[in-house]
Formats: sequence, structure tokens, C-alpha cells
Amino acid sequence: MGKMERDCIAVFDLGKTNQKILIYDNRLNLIDSSYEAFDDYEEDGVQCEDVAQIAKWLKSTLKGMARRHGIGAISITSHGAACVFTDERGETTVPVVSYTFEPGEQFHQQFTREFGNAKSLQRETATPDYPGLGCLGKGIYFAKQKYAGGFGRTQSILNLPQYYGFLLTGQKGSEPTYSGCTSFLWDFNAMGWSSMVDKLGIRDKLPSRISRPWDVLGTLSAEISEETGLPESTLVTLGIHDSNAALLPYLIQMEEPFVLNSTGTFCVAMHPTDRVYFNDDELGKFVFYNIDAFNHPVKTALFLGGMEHDIYTGVLSGIHGQQALPAFNSDLYESILTERKLFIIPGGVIGGGMFPNSEARVVEKGESYSFDEIMGGGRRPEFFNDFERSYAVLNLSLAIETQVALKRINHESGEAIFTEGGFRNNDSYNILLSAMNPESKIFLSNLDEATAFGAALLGKCALERKTPNDMKDHFKIETQEVAYQKLSRIEDYIETFLRYTENSTAAG
Repeated sequence: MGKMERDCIAVFDLGKTNQKILIYDNRLNLIDSSYEAFDDYEEDGVQCEDVAQIAKWLKSTLKGMARRHGIGAISITSHGAACVFTDERGETTVPVVSYTFEPGEQFHQQFTREFGNAKSLQRETATPDYPGLGCLGKGIYFAKQKYAGGFGRTQSILNLPQYYGFLLTGQKGSEPTYSGCTSFLWDFNAMGWSSMVDKLGIRDKLPSRISRPWDVLGTLSAEISEETGLPESTLVTLGIHDSNAALLPYLIQMEEPFVLNSTGTFCVAMHPTDRVYFNDDELGKFVFYNIDAFNHPVKTALFLGGMEHDIYTGVLSGIHGQQALPAFNSDLYESILTERKLFIIPGGVIGGGMFPNSEARVVEKGESYSFDEIMGGGRRPEFFNDFERSYAVLNLSLAIETQVALKRINHESGEAIFTEGGFRNNDSYNILLSAMNPESKIFLSNLDEATAFGAALLGKCALERKTPNDMKDHFKIETQEVAYQKLSRIEDYIETFLRYTENSTAAG
């Protein structure tokens, strides 16, 4: 048997619950995969991520993969707002607290007193004030308060992708896509650490090395090589934040300005740009900036659109039984838009990223039905007895939320919009989005495992000592244009919808 060619890339993709290891060949074809789910655990009343068990699974899975594939590089990508505190031996000093953990209002008030109010922090660090510990700086502050002893023994604070890279290589580093994403730790004007880093007293604990995501962090340590069966020469890249990994293929391929509309539990709209600024109306909303793989700002907005979709379709299925989701019906939508009597209004409970001060509810002919009473099996609007009509109203709500997100990230008329993820299969949503943007082309993009694919591109760059822009001819993004359909009165409906988000009573 000949010597195995080591030109495959292993991607370690860390979701909040689901972990993936995917193998790509040198042509960037996905050829193998393994999946596992790891729930948070509770320690002393605090929700924590099980990094030790995940690391154990990572090593055992790589061992199995190494027997089948010539892996030359490992590329890591992960969800945001998590870091690991380690001592001089590399052992963890405090639990890795989950960003979904809610420490309570007293903690948030204390944080505000020490570091400033949410709007001023949003201006300085391009980060809104997320619930729980959704901002990395808050998570670090919580760890400092809750685990003072362990924090005092901490030598290094590593972002999640770089922590796993450290486990594999023994090398420490940082890269901007993770450090700059909803962290409070990055000053987008200075393009360096923010004042909060010094207020937290952690500058000496952060890696001094800030590299590009495709740069090599290191090669496998002798111990990991022995455990996995991979050679010590196996490269490990710096790693990348997951949203930026998904954005990377589009940055490489698209020459004109565009927006990536990534849809799932969170709907995330990303607009690459060249400057960082907020309008007053954007402060306090889930509007922020990422840094892309090339160190450029990406204005971003998000809301829980997928969750909102699933909750309401669950309610409708409870009433009508499980049904196939209705196809687009132009006459039905025209009647809803003309009458302007039926609305599903998002709020701070679900999908409230664009409307944090709105009350989540359903409005029928001026009468409101609260989200809580609908979910609790109480009063429900009469139109919920019509499955098709209800689903149409839901799609209008989701499309308008997306449209508001697009406006807040400064999408300009004529700029293409690429919808990927779950909503790419929702014809009604995409036709509505097209009707709201008559001058812009709406494309459905089919890039399987977009986050992992973006990370695989970085691994290929490391193997071939190239940059991501050198990868342009190595892949293609398959797209399908959404046919534009004019809908009369859609602007009037949007206007009424927005008045309801500003007013918990009638909108007139």
C-alpha cells in the first residue's frame, strides 16, 4: 500500500449544542463527517459548556478519521461568546460558563456601573447588550466575580477556537473575527483592544499574537499525534468565528456589494462595509459589527426568526394537525395586504432583535392577543383557524423583520441579497423579500455546511500557503434567482406593522 497523500482538511465545527467533524478533500469536496451533541451541564447553579468531554470526543474522532483519510490540516470554527481560562500548565481554572446563562439583573446593573451604559458600549465596541452572557466581556466579568480564586490563577484567556487549537498544538494565538464579534473587547475605531480589556485587568492574559484566520497556529504536539495517529506535521490554523466562516466564500466570489441573509434559529444579515457607525435608532437594537477574515468591518443584524417561525407553526400544527406548509398564493397575500387587519408582531420574547421594546402578540382587526396567552392555550385569534392565512401572516412578519434588519445594516437599493439556510426553502418568504426590494436581486444560495466550508477554505490556504482570494477558482456557489412579483399595498402594510411595534395598543 502506498503512502497516504496528506492533502485533506479536517474541520472541527463547534455549534452551541451540536459538534461536527467534517473531512474535505483537496478539491473541497465533503467526503466524511461525524456528529455529536453535547448538552450544557450545571455546576453550583451555573450553566456550563462541557469542553473536557468535547475535547475527548474530538481526539477520538480524529483517531478514527486518521485511519481513513490523509489529513494534512485541521481548521476550527465555533459559535461566539465563549472563552477558556487556563493556568501556566494549560489546565482550565474556571468552568466555561455558557453564554445563555442568565446571571440576574443585579449582575447586569453592577456591570453597567463599572463599564458604562449599553448604548455607549455599543458605540465604542460595536456590540449591543445581549441577554445573559451573550457578550464575551460580560462572561469574563462574571467569571472574575464568581470564580475569583480560579481567575487569580489564570495565565491565559483563549477564545473557544483557539483553545481547541491550543489543546492540539500547545501554541496560543488570537485572530480578529472572534475577538471582534459581540465581545465588548474590541475598539473598532482603533482596530485594537477596547478600554474594557484594561478595566477587566486582562490585557496580559490575552494572546499577544493576533494573526489571520488562515495562518498556521502550530502543528500537532507529540502527545496529540500519538493519541490520534496523525503525524506531528499536521497543521492547525488559527480558527474563525462561525458567521465569518459562512461569509468567507461570498467575500471571495462576489465583486459587487452584497448582503448575506443567513437564516436559521437566528436570522443573521451581514453587510460587508468600509466604515463603522451607528444611527441613533440602531442603538439598543441587535445591530453590531463583525470583523471579516480580511480584517474589514461587517455590519450585522440578527433576530430569532427561525425560532419565531417554529413556535408559531407549532401552534398552528396543534390546531390543525401536521400539515405541509402552504405554497405562495398571490391572491391571499394581496387580500391580507389590502385589508391590513392581521398581524403577528414580534417582541422582546421572540424575534425581538429588531424591536426590543415591542410586545410580542398577534393582532386581529385591532384586537391584541398576547404571546403568553396564545402559548398557554388561552384566547387565540379567529384567523388561526385558517392555516394558510395564518402562515401567510407569519411569513409577512418574518420578511418585514428581515427588511428592517437590511435597512439597519445599510443595505442599498440594487445590492444583491443571498439567502441561505432554512428560509431558502420558504418560497413565500423569499417572494415577499423580493417584493420589498424591487431594485435588488434576491438569490437563494446552496452552499452545504457553509460554516464548515468556509473553515475548510482556510485549511486549504494553510496547506498550500495561499490566501483565501487565491481560492476563487476552486469552488462555485450555486444560486437561484427569486422571480420578482409585485404586491400592491405592501408598503402600507409594513407601515402599519411598524406602528404596532412602537405601540402596544391599536395602530389605526
